[in-house]
Amino acid sequence: MSHRLITRRNALAAIAAGVTTAAPLDFAWGGGKIPVGMQLILAADTSASVTKGRYDIQMDGYLKAFQDGRLLRAIRNLEPPNLAVMFLTWSERQHVVMPWTLLHNKASVSEFCGRFAEQSMKRPYSGLYTRIDYLMESCITRFDQVYAGGRRVLDVSGDGGNSYQIKSRAGLKEAREMLVRSGVTINGLPILVVPPEYISPAQPPEGLDTYYRRHVIGGPGAFVVPSRGFEEFHNAILTKLVAEVA
Repeated sequence: MSHRLITRRNALAAIAAGVTTAAPLDFAWGGGKIPVGMQLILAADTSASVTKGRYDIQMDGYLKAFQDGRLLRAIRNLEPPNLAVMFLTWSERQHVVMPWTLLHNKASVSEFCGRFAEQSMKRPYSGLYTRIDYLMESCITRFDQVYAGGRRVLDVSGDGGNSYQIKSRAGLKEAREMLVRSGVTINGLPILVVPPEYISPAQPPEGLDTYYRRHVIGGPGAFVVPSRGFEEFHNAILTKLVAEVA
């Protein structure tokens, strides 16, 4: 991985100049399934409460976390020492920003980060509402498509509870149980919006971290790492990624 930090601002300049920040990635769309130490889906909230500034903070946080040497060291401790990762955004629908990609050394991480910086520049529109249940339902068939083996983890970050809670609570419970029964662990990164920041609709009265523990996470070793506001997102996602992969 290059010593020069890859940023989304650099990627924007490269796009404007007609060049890219990374070599083409070897996305695994076909052929035989490659054995991996872990399959990880990263899912970032882009519902209506996530402003452009909040979206940028999340994307920059993920990008910095992937370039932190502690994450690569954790990947090298997997058996086999590689990580299959998919990145998507979600609200009412899901948008795949980065398809399944294999990370195993500095070069592969650098290429991933360069492409991610470019692909995440434009925020995809996926609807207005926070539908965690729809996200979970969509992920049931995403694992074991191009890679095989290892732990299977869905990492959900978001700033609210499931929209239409009365109508959708049963759907959220069912989707979570289906994922857990299939061997997927669901971890959570709730973004706690604290004054003077605000969010509409308001976060659950019991606290979004408690809500995630009760209604979102599940499976062996499932855990929550809350972010106190969007400004702390980078530290929270780095802590969470290293703990997930280790």
